[in-house]
Amino acid sequence: MRPDPSNQGKPGRKVRKGLGTDRPAADRLIADLNRLLADPSFHSPAARAKAEAAFKDPRVIEIFYEGIEPRIENYRTLRDEHIPLKSRADGYSRLLLLGAPGAGKTTLVRQLIGSKPGRDGFPATSINRTTTFETEIIAGPRDFAAAVTFMSEDEADFEVRQCLSAAVLRAVDEQASDARIAKALLERSDMRFRLKYILGDWPEDEVDDDPYADEDDTSDADDSGTRTSVTPRVAEKLARNLKGYVAAIRTIAEQHKKKIENTYGLLASLPSEERNKALDELQDTAEQSDNYGTLVGEILDDLRERFDGLAGLLKSTTGWPRVWLTKGVTNESEFLQSVRFFSDIDRAHWGKLLTPLVNGIRVAGPFAPSWAEDIDQPHFVLIDTEGLGHKATTVPDVPDYIVSRFDECDAILLVHKGDVPFGYEGGKALEAIAGAGHTAKTSLVFTRMDEVKGPNIKGWQAKRDYAFSGVRNVVENQIAKTLTPDIARFMLEQLERSPYYLGALQKGDPVAAKTELSRLLGNLTSIVPPPKPPLTFPDYGTYDLLVIKLQKGVEDFRVPWRAYLSIQRHGGHRPLPWQSVKAVSRRYAEGFDDGYEIRPASNLLNSLTLAISRFLESPVGWHGSPTPEDRRLILDRIKAAVSRKLTQFCARQLRHKAQPDWQIAYAFRGTSSTFDRRLKIESLYERWVPEPANEGDDMRHIQQFVEEVKYVVTSAIEETKQALAGENEEASEGSA
Repeated sequence: MRPDPSNQGKPGRKVRKGLGTDRPAADRLIADLNRLLADPSFHSPAARAKAEAAFKDPRVIEIFYEGIEPRIENYRTLRDEHIPLKSRADGYSRLLLLGAPGAGKTTLVRQLIGSKPGRDGFPATSINRTTTFETEIIAGPRDFAAAVTFMSEDEADFEVRQCLSAAVLRAVDEQASDARIAKALLERSDMRFRLKYILGDWPEDEVDDDPYADEDDTSDADDSGTRTSVTPRVAEKLARNLKGYVAAIRTIAEQHKKKIENTYGLLASLPSEERNKALDELQDTAEQSDNYGTLVGEILDDLRERFDGLAGLLKSTTGWPRVWLTKGVTNESEFLQSVRFFSDIDRAHWGKLLTPLVNGIRVAGPFAPSWAEDIDQPHFVLIDTEGLGHKATTVPDVPDYIVSRFDECDAILLVHKGDVPFGYEGGKALEAIAGAGHTAKTSLVFTRMDEVKGPNIKGWQAKRDYAFSGVRNVVENQIAKTLTPDIARFMLEQLERSPYYLGALQKGDPVAAKTELSRLLGNLTSIVPPPKPPLTFPDYGTYDLLVIKLQKGVEDFRVPWRAYLSIQRHGGHRPLPWQSVKAVSRRYAEGFDDGYEIRPASNLLNSLTLAISRFLESPVGWHGSPTPEDRRLILDRIKAAVSRKLTQFCARQLRHKAQPDWQIAYAFRGTSSTFDRRLKIESLYERWVPEPANEGDDMRHIQQFVEEVKYVVTSAIEETKQALAGENEEASEGSA
């Protein structure tokens, strides 16, 4: 046990770590850890340097301080250490793919790198959420190489506890079958962390006949013979383990249900609000029990065993895998089969896969589309992201970690299904792109054009008009309203200039799509830098108008969140369930960013980006006489600079500075914990994102917040001004 800031001074939580060493060495580590526990002067993150000087084994420091410090490891940087991400300076174009789950992003990636369905199976595709981590593909290098990064041991512990708690709550219902409890354990409702890929699925007595099964359907079934499905012996062991886990979950649920019902009465007879409170308390007490901790440990041991015998792993000081590497491979098929092990979702391999523990894959090699004949080796980088806006109950703001990618890419491809109307979720992506100043590098890709059919649609042009009509509606209404009509006009012109219409991408040889695919490939591999505008610049005066715009931006963040927290009703926003409020507070308290759909920092970034963008679009004047085209280039350069800084600012405000407040919010326990947690979150927003015009907020906090945002904007403007001056000076010297 150790003191932990998330427990408000109460006895700490149990920390379980594999030491990866023999017994005598482990005893020495335990002795050092006990010395740390016995000395309160070490019990804060600030004392880490002192501890490092006093204890020579780095494992002692990692184990003790992990979990009481913000987790800030950058896994992109870790991949960079082994396989640098190519850029324009190296002769490579970087291409970022965005879109909703199932839009066809990953299928398009397969076509661009020549990956065959039924043979390679990389990257993985399915009809629902598949991509749950960044996949970076560098096409061009002579040999194949890969760097796969994994979530930390602490993150894995966190994810397992989330799954286990969901299963315990499911098991509270005595009518729940073992299969339903197993489903709650093996697959979370957000379809992101799926333990079934590692632990196997619950055994089925029989499989129903599918009346719609089509033997000709394209599948990723492994035809190469190089990989085998789980053997009957292994399947039997997996099933035995799962049955043991479910039995243990039932025992935990029964024990704590009895305790809670002694206090609250029968759960089945409680009103909804009282039942939620009782379930919240049941979950808390279960999570603190020895049986629960033991079961978490057993599952983590099961996960760790999956790495046994795997060559190419680099591990942490405690033996947990950090990155898997392979380099110098010349056989493409063998390479893709080895990488597929980390991204596969094929049911035949459930129980063998490591996919849920992966948080990023970077591969490099001489990838090229099979349909492109007589072309030189293309050089580009594809960055495939997680699907956007997958939950109807949450705000589909583009996650901040994806927005941070905009500036470093040469092109953004927004992928959308052509047979589905382009709507609000796609508009949110366009908002983020335009607000960050990257409209000029954005193109639309419509997939499934072979499925655009109807009695009112005749001919190829009619299909294209149908697919694009929703875009025009969103831009002319949503974008013009949330940003400015001028931005909307420029965006529509840009999107009309370069859309791509693709179909039959799931086929190994997409004959009908070859012409359009070739046009896409040609444009993406011949991207030129944007023109340099003349030395002219906007004047924003005293920046008083920024404060007015900032008030609207903060309101657009705070008002919806008051509705989410059930503090203030709002017609467009529903209250979040108590489990969701607790889940987001836990993630921010413990410093995790696992892609959870409720993202306060991303919500704040979107609101402030739109507000500041509206301010930047209306300078009081201009120095010089720029053309409309020059104005757009310069304003977008400024907005891109602001976006870089603003992304960091929002994370700093709500993730780092506010972390102690999130820890207090999550730590509430007992009868009124749900209500107290909601009030605490509202109060931390009041502290770190105060409304400039709200007299009820502390004026010191308001002034500090306004000054920090103003600095973000003014410093970005000044840096852009200096950069443009330098570019013009270089151009003048070159022409001379």
